Amino acid sequence: MREEIIKTLEDFHKYHYKEEWLNSKDLDERQLLEIFAFGNVEDLPKNIRLTPPMRSKLERLTLITLSEKYNELSYEMVRQECQIEDNGIIEGHLIELQDILKAEMDSVNEFIKILNRFDCRDVYCCERELIVVKKPRVTKEYLVHNLHSWEINLKQNILE
Repeated sequence: MREEIIKTLEDFHKYHYKEEWLNSKDLDERQLLEIFAFGNVEDLPKNIRLTPPMRSKLERLTLITLSEKYNELSYEMVRQECQIEDNGIIEGHLIELQDILKAEMDSVNEFIKILNRFDCRDVYCCERELIVVKKPRVTKEYLVHNLHSWEINLKQNILE
């Protein structure tokens, strides 16, 4: 694996990898970039080893995915989905993600409320065949459907 790709995946402030995935010619790099662009911790094959910063990044990306799907999260759900044992790591990730999302943490009741989102994961638009990620969470069709539902909801609220 090229040092450039490792640095890109370990970059603390970078959360989008679609461009690198599309431009990758190396199969191993492409698979790893695919996971970081569209996948979560559960999509990581057992044979792929990550550096600790890359593992931490994938956990944060998985947390972003969860925040896109749910407005409220239990620590237990986050522990399972991110495969994290320690609540301190979860809280640390949420603090590190403050440029991506705003969350309110309740450490006593082990509950997270997503208050605002400032960014999202890469969107899969079938530009290239997926090799590792079986079902991308955010696709073009998913976004179009959600926007259409939002439009209907807005129209209904205006007419009421």
